[in-house]
Amino acid sequence: MALQNPLDQLRPNHLPDPVGLWPPAIGWWVLAFIGIALVTLVTFYFWRRWQKNRYRSEALLQARRIHADYQLHQSLHRLANESNELLKRVALHAFPTGEVAGLSGACWSQFLADTGDIPEFLNHSAFNNDRYNPQIPLTLPHGTPDEMPANVYELTRRWIKRHHA
Repeated sequence: MALQNPLDQLRPNHLPDPVGLWPPAIGWWVLAFIGIALVTLVTFYFWRRWQKNRYRSEALLQARRIHADYQLHQSLHRLANESNELLKRVALHAFPTGEVAGLSGACWSQFLADTGDIPEFLNHSAFNNDRYNPQIPLTLPHGTPDEMPANVYELTRRWIKRHHA
């Protein structure tokens, strides 16, 4: 009789079952909760920010409409009055304390210059009381009269974007 190797009598290696994906370990549950909470908070933050600044995008759209209406009617005083009306509505929304409602003339121009960090409002005849009198031509402090409509639109647009309460 031949001698047999006693190790040949052992069964082959028995591997354990592979590790399953479900149920995940507690660390993955914590990580998933933190991830969901983080996504929820970021979404809520940007949604609130969008809600808070939605009036700006609507006002910018209205400013574009006013400028396009000027292209049809070519009335500079009408452009100045409608732009000021829009700025007043935006200011009343952004500064609800009531201090804005009574501003006009030089005080209104000063308010626009201060809250938007745009000093061009101070010397612009479209943003003071000259806009009410169609007999007085509206002028720019620097530039030609042809630049007036684009300048009024640009100042209006810049203030809507940049004002701070």
